[in-house]
Amino acid sequence: MGPVRVLHIIGGGEIGGAEQHVLTLLSHLDSRRYAPLLACLVAGPLGEAAAARGLKVKTFPQRRKTDPGPWPQLVRWIRSENVTLLHSHGMRANLFGRLIGRWLGLPNISTVHSSLARDYLSARTARAAVWLDRLTLPLSQGQIVISKALMPEVAARGGKNIEVIYNGRELTPSTDPVVERAAWRRRWNIPAEARVVGNIARFHPCKGPEQLVQAAQILRRQFPGLHLLMIGEGPLRPLIAEQLEKEGIPFTLPGFLPQAERLLPVFDLFVLPSLSEGMGLVLLEAMQAGIPLVASHAGGIPELIRDGRDGLLVPPGEPEALARACAAVLSDPVLAASLVRSADGRRQEFTVEKMAAETERFYDRILGL
Repeated sequence: MGPVRVLHIIGGGEIGGAEQHVLTLLSHLDSRRYAPLLACLVAGPLGEAAAARGLKVKTFPQRRKTDPGPWPQLVRWIRSENVTLLHSHGMRANLFGRLIGRWLGLPNISTVHSSLARDYLSARTARAAVWLDRLTLPLSQGQIVISKALMPEVAARGGKNIEVIYNGRELTPSTDPVVERAAWRRRWNIPAEARVVGNIARFHPCKGPEQLVQAAQILRRQFPGLHLLMIGEGPLRPLIAEQLEKEGIPFTLPGFLPQAERLLPVFDLFVLPSLSEGMGLVLLEAMQAGIPLVASHAGGIPELIRDGRDGLLVPPGEPEALARACAAVLSDPVLAASLVRSADGRRQEFTVEKMAAETERFYDRILGL
C-alpha cells in the first residue's frame, strides 16, 4: 500500500498567506505517508510555483466565482488519481471540497486562514459567504484553524473537530542584507538615509492600509526622511497611492512581487496594522529577516508576537497609537535591537516541520490511521 493521496483545493489566483502556506505544507509532508496533489480554481502564479517545486498540480478554471463548471473535470481527476482525502482552503474551494466529498463519499477537511466575515469588500457578499459556510460545514469532517483566535468564529458556524495548527515558514536562502538593501533602494530611488517603513500585504481593508497612511502622516513630523514602502496588490492600491500623493509622503508601491520576502532588508521597520488577521505569516518572514515589528493586536497576531518582547502591538484601527509605537522603535536603536533578538528566538517555535507533523497527525485522526 502506497502513500495516502491528498488533494488540496484552492483558488490560486494570487500568492498570499494561504497560498504560501499550501506551497510550504505540500513540500514538507512525509512523502512516504502522504502524496499531495493540488487543484487550483484560477490560473495564476500559485500553480506555476507549485509546478516549479515538482508538485502535481492541475488548474480547473472558473469563469466566475459561482461557476460550477470545473465540477465534472475535478471529479474525474479525483477518481483517476485515487484520492483518499480532500483538503480545501478558502470559501470557493471549501464548497467544491465539501460537496464533491459528499458526492464521492470521501472525507474532506478545510483550513481556515482568516475571518470569513472580514474577507470581502461587500457586506452582502460577506453575509452570503458566511451563510454558505454555515450551510455546508456539516459536510466537513474537520477544520484546521491557524490561530486560536479563529476557533470561536468557526465553532459558531457549526464547525466540529477543530484543531489549531500554527503556520510555519521555510527558511529563505540567505543573501547579504546590506547588498540587497542598497540595490533595491537604488532601483526604487529611495535615498540611502531614508527611514523605510511599510509592509508586504494585500491592499484590502482588513490589512489596514489606510491606518498606515494616517500613521505615516503623523510620523513625518518627527521623521521627515520617512519613506513608505507597501508591496502587494489589491482593490485599495489606487486609493492609497492617491492619498500618499495628496499628502506629499514619499512612497513606493511596486505591486505584487514574487518572493517579496527577499526584499525585507529594505525596511527599517515592518508594520502590519491589520484590522483582522488569521496569524500574519509575513510577520514570521520579517522576524527571520531581522526587521523590528509593529503590528495591531488583532486576530492571531498576539499568539505570535509578544507585546514589548518580539514587537510592539497596538489596538487595531488607531493610527495615533500606531504612529507612537513606530516612533518608539525608530527613535530607539536599543529597543529595536532587543525586539529583533527576541523575535529571532520566538520565530523558531513556528517551524515548517512542526506544522507538517501536526497536519499529518490530523490526517491520521480523520482517516482512522
